[in-house]
Amino acid sequence: MNKKHGGRWTIIFLCCLLAVPTVAMMMGVYAGTPTLETVKPALAVGALLGIAHIFLRPVLRLLSAPLGCLTLGLFGLVIDVALIYVCGSLVEGFTVPGPLYALLTAVLINAVCAVVAGRK
Repeated sequence: MNKKHGGRWTIIFLCCLLAVPTVAMMMGVYAGTPTLETVKPALAVGALLGIAHIFLRPVLRLLSAPLGCLTLGLFGLVIDVALIYVCGSLVEGFTVPGPLYALLTAVLINAVCAVVAGRK
């Protein structure tokens, strides 16, 4: 494994891991002060999302390349939102509060990864 890709994948995983609970706190999903018990499902979703972003997202982007060209790349955001919904449905005790939550999480992940990891 290339050392550069290993660091990049680590950053992408950490962005996904931390973005899910961060957006939940920003949107007021947690009642009162969040504790470790209330944040654990969000961290699990973030970990699943990180794995999906590393392994599944590139395949989905490649398969949907024609749609990505037609929408000037915005279909990639649809893929990210769908991954958030799928990962959220796999973890017991976590529900995606709505499409705005999924969209903000996807935008946060993509923005941080673009700046820090150099992902396009």
